[in-house]
Amino acid sequence: MAKKVQKKTQEQKYPFFYLLPIIMIIAVIPAIVYMYAYDTGLGQFDWYQGPIQTLDFFLHSKMVWLIITFILILFLLLFMIFSAEINPIWTKNLIPLAVYCALTLISAFCSINKSYSFSGIYEQFEPVWILLGYGLIVYYSFYNLHSEKAVKGLMPWFVAGVCLMAVLGLLQTFSHDFFRTDFAKNFIMPEVYRKQDLTFKFEEGRAYLTLYNPNYVGFYVALVVPVLVALLFHTKKVLYRIGYGILTIAMLLILFASQSRAGIIALAVSFVIMLLCMRNVFFKNWKITITALVAIVAVFIGINLMNHGILIDRMKTMFSAETETYALENIVTDDDVTITYKGNTVHFEMPKDSDSEEAIVVTDDAGNVVAHTADASKQTYAITDNRFPFTYGIVAASSENSFNGFQVTIDDKTWYFTNTMKTNDSKYYVKALGNSLFRLKEQKRGDGFLDKHYHFANMRGYIWAQTIPLLKKYFFVGSGPDTFTIAFPNDDLVGMYNSGHDGEIITRPHCMYLQIAVQTGVLSLIAFLTFFGWYIISSLKLYWKADYSEFLPKIGIAILASVIGYLILGLTNDSCITVSPIFFALAGMGLGINYHLKKEAPQTK
Repeated sequence: MAKKVQKKTQEQKYPFFYLLPIIMIIAVIPAIVYMYAYDTGLGQFDWYQGPIQTLDFFLHSKMVWLIITFILILFLLLFMIFSAEINPIWTKNLIPLAVYCALTLISAFCSINKSYSFSGIYEQFEPVWILLGYGLIVYYSFYNLHSEKAVKGLMPWFVAGVCLMAVLGLLQTFSHDFFRTDFAKNFIMPEVYRKQDLTFKFEEGRAYLTLYNPNYVGFYVALVVPVLVALLFHTKKVLYRIGYGILTIAMLLILFASQSRAGIIALAVSFVIMLLCMRNVFFKNWKITITALVAIVAVFIGINLMNHGILIDRMKTMFSAETETYALENIVTDDDVTITYKGNTVHFEMPKDSDSEEAIVVTDDAGNVVAHTADASKQTYAITDNRFPFTYGIVAASSENSFNGFQVTIDDKTWYFTNTMKTNDSKYYVKALGNSLFRLKEQKRGDGFLDKHYHFANMRGYIWAQTIPLLKKYFFVGSGPDTFTIAFPNDDLVGMYNSGHDGEIITRPHCMYLQIAVQTGVLSLIAFLTFFGWYIISSLKLYWKADYSEFLPKIGIAILASVIGYLILGLTNDSCITVSPIFFALAGMGLGINYHLKKEAPQTK
């Protein structure tokens, strides 16, 4: 009896207020959507082709609330340790995470652009404060969520957050997106902007929740579904089981509607891990297991048919490995415009002197004039030399067009060049989107797999091919948090054209590990991988032969499956402020549960 009283007294040290920051992180902040109008600040870079003034709905507001939550966490930690006299706990598993955070802070102070590293950048808003906050989330979750009472106290709020997301996702799945309604504008836009029409990047029927991009729906579902499954198998109440089952099916429906192929694969791996570790539980509840598998298959087939077979088609093309060749190899703008096409080089010049017979002089690498024919107005020319199947012509400034120079049409794209629009500068420039003018330098093309497979993994091949060489340059301290956009060679217009990224700004590498390695350094990536590798190995040892009769082991193995699913998704997707906080909160809770189970294990033998 004395033991029970002692246990009750100890558990009362974890009241609701201590759980509030985690509730904010896993249930409230992910749902926040609010418009933020701002200047990207990227107009200072010649290569930038995007808008100077733009809007954000999904990222900045979450960043602000996360920073507020981090401040609350710091306050609560100080209060718990010094006022409530709750002894801090520590495990050696946290050392690599502390090293990662230290290297991240050093990277920010050594950043190639400190402003963005400390305040956040266009389409990212994941500055150093957020990255350090992730480490803080892990420790706070570990510190507070290692007892059964604390974890059980959090679960209703976790489920409530998933329910809200499920409602929004199902509406999007069935083409009744809440955010496309005029009513929604009252919640997500300041009053002065509410008369404006909103444009959406994604077609109706494709789920994106409040997570900025459908790809992050895969992250979210991979994080929450294993926990829902664990709750389903733990509860003895029929209504709860039905509720968890419906919610799980709803999240799978949303996942399939998001068309996140990596999310489907990651979740499948998570299920396999849970099935192997909890094999006795699944076999004991074989009716639920079979029903769940049938339901998953049925939902997948239904969504696939509803979208005309798009899921299966996208899965087939996910890792196409056909070797690609690119006719247009390079364009260099300097004293002339030099174009390399199928191994042959041609030069374009627009002489300023009046003695020139041609408005545009075209020569090959040997200095010979390239044969061409002119139209009646002598403004448009077609090259008759088979090596260069181009057309070109003068582009004069007019009331509708301020550009003054010439154009060259290569295959299906027209390029615009000028040497007259920069004051006291006769060098040639290329015109990109938004009338931006910048120089094109020669880009070195490698012979590796990715250099010949730009469209690999849904056009990620090119981005990875250009990102990997950056690792040597930013090995130790990285380019700085939130500076990938600046570090990446966004002036490689030819490469982006060949890879299908024409007119885009590459703001992320579509690989969390490359993102970490470039921005905060390869050393920080090693620390990051060491932390999670250590957690996964120790967890597998713990849960392979665990007794799943109690609550905590079920949640512990579910969190392990969630973490592994997230890390798999990180191979083809980036860290994002919309879902990463949930991942780190769950990882901290998983670490806390492991700590508790290992501490209690000798007493149960």
